[in-house]
Amino acid sequence: MCEKCVEIDKTIAHYRWIKERVIDPSTHQAADDLIEKLEAEKIALHPEQGLFRP
Repeated sequence: MCEKCVEIDKTIAHYRWIKERVIDPSTHQAADDLIEKLEAEKIALHPEQGLFRP
């Protein structure tokens, strides 16, 4: 895994950590949206890996 993907994974883990501790639905939705964008960024970085899902 490249260094950029490692950083993206750390950010995704942080957003998931926030979701576990916050009950506000709008915060959950915002975190989900950010996670989706970051996962798309990982796919764009490595299109040869196809549809990557952690």
